[in-house]
Amino acid sequence: MKTIAPAKPTKPVSSKQGSSKTAKTPVKSKPAKPRLSKAPKPSARSAEEWLALAPVLDGLVAQYKIPSYVQSDPIQIPYRFVGDPKACELSAFITALFSYGRRDLIIDTVSQLFQLTENDPVGFLEHFHPQRDAKLFQHFVYRFNKGPDLVVLWERLQWAYREYESLENLFTASIPAQSKRNGEPVDRLKTGIAGFTDALLGDQPTPSYGLKFLFAHPDKGGACKRFNMFLRWMVRQDVEFSGKVDFGLWQKALSPAELLVPLDTHVMKMNRELRLSARTDGSWQTAEEITSVFRLLCPKDPVKYDYALFGFSLDKRSPAEILDTF
Repeated sequence: MKTIAPAKPTKPVSSKQGSSKTAKTPVKSKPAKPRLSKAPKPSARSAEEWLALAPVLDGLVAQYKIPSYVQSDPIQIPYRFVGDPKACELSAFITALFSYGRRDLIIDTVSQLFQLTENDPVGFLEHFHPQRDAKLFQHFVYRFNKGPDLVVLWERLQWAYREYESLENLFTASIPAQSKRNGEPVDRLKTGIAGFTDALLGDQPTPSYGLKFLFAHPDKGGACKRFNMFLRWMVRQDVEFSGKVDFGLWQKALSPAELLVPLDTHVMKMNRELRLSARTDGSWQTAEEITSVFRLLCPKDPVKYDYALFGFSLDKRSPAEILDTF
């Protein structure tokens, strides 16, 4: 099996391509298609063949899941509160909700948001008053979200901590006690996210588009990437020698084996190349199918391979490096 030589991290660059025209052919030129000749359909790969991919992906995890990863990722924000489990959990959830778009803009936006709380999110939450504090967020705008969305968010999080003391307790309470429902096994992850989201927004008769976007619901079919990323941060017991990234604060809600890969644009791009799933949409089912391959490789901790696909794609490395190992 071939090994993959480490590549020096590179800064992300714009993927937009300009169009070109000539006098003879006044049409837009098309970019060259990526090499897909060795990308199999899932049915063409046996479990043994997928298992052959494990050493390659494990090497990429060791390469990319290192402390310096934190310095360029939104996870750096909850790391500022790592000494206080409650503040770390609270800041991680808010950071994850707003983790859509460019990473630098996410970091700037959430950092400014916490500056409004004087970098004391727990203290701000405990003393939050909607009418009094709404003015703090009156000029807040980040893509789909505006100040009123933040007022509702803080108000509902205040309720959650008052009633359950932690977000983990709320999530755990959202999972049915029985292992089966109507004769079918209960998907603890999916029902937990759905119940958690319903509890936070349950008394909002007409939530804004921004609120509905923040609280993606698995019953709508989407992959709930940001919530699954938050769960990766909270649940993974990050003990690899390459360095700690995920916090592992949640000890009872879920096990790492139950997590689902956060289906961001980088993972979706790599899936189109490797064909871990035949699906190419950003759906919950696609995330499940990708994760099912990862569970073959590492049943106890499948989503650690999120680091491999994310880092590999972000560095714009050729998929042939992986495909040639089959």
